[in-house]
Amino acid sequence: MHTKTPNIFPTLPEKPDADMIARYREDGYLAFLNALTPEEVKAASEGINELVRKYAFNETLTEHVFGKGQYSDKIKNGRGMLFKSRTSDFHFQVEGTYEARPDRLDELADNIRKFQSYTNELPIYDYIANQHPKLRALIGAVLGEDYRPYSSMALCKPAGGGAEKPWHQDLAYFSVNRFDGVAGVWIALDPAVVANGCMHVIPGGHIKGPRKHEWTRVDCELTTDEIDPADAVPIELPPGGLMIFDGLLPHETPANQSNLRRRALQFHYQSASTQVAPREEYQKKFAGQDGIFLGCDYSKLKS
Repeated sequence: MHTKTPNIFPTLPEKPDADMIARYREDGYLAFLNALTPEEVKAASEGINELVRKYAFNETLTEHVFGKGQYSDKIKNGRGMLFKSRTSDFHFQVEGTYEARPDRLDELADNIRKFQSYTNELPIYDYIANQHPKLRALIGAVLGEDYRPYSSMALCKPAGGGAEKPWHQDLAYFSVNRFDGVAGVWIALDPAVVANGCMHVIPGGHIKGPRKHEWTRVDCELTTDEIDPADAVPIELPPGGLMIFDGLLPHETPANQSNLRRRALQFHYQSASTQVAPREEYQKKFAGQDGIFLGCDYSKLKS
């Protein structure tokens, strides 16, 4: 029975108990107020500024382009300047309403929308994502001890207008061969509250399976007849708080209209039996009874 009371525990334990894992299976998520230490939070947040100072407008290390190439004029969340490493998959995108300039890099760091593929950039991120003992125990209990990393993102909402990420399922984006073996971990680096765009989830919403997504002028999102926002619960977390959630759980983060910055780390993991699949195979699985793909079809942005 799903309730409007969030599954939020005081502290991430050394090892989650059976009741916690049962609640995760039923509701599709668990949250913990205390997971990282203040020192870990500080290092992770300062790392964002460090990476911006290192890479932004550094033509030796990075190329920068406006928006996401051919789709930047199609969706709101694709319009910010994009900085791409010349030697790795690491990249980060500026909030679409912010004018990035090389003479104000610390201000730029407070106006980033998203970092991606960054765990190898600084030791703190590798430690949190791959070595943190409590987090490893939690993911192992959810996915099996032989789980593997899938992706890394840092998700930021600048004060006074950080854009919303509409309702979606993460597996609408991920080309994998099965949908019961992917989990996301979301870690607050600033206070994450309703006013500045904390995570909202629909408890038990993963059980229905894949749902229909469509491109709007904002982003790829669940259609209004697929979810009822009245069923959602906000997951408010202090710095160092953590949430783990199923790859099929519908979730959103509203726009930040407050004067509070909101930074968060996000990592995804896959079970040993979950494999990256060819796009065509994945699309056949993430489909309705009529066989039509329900996820985020980038080809539709070309029209």
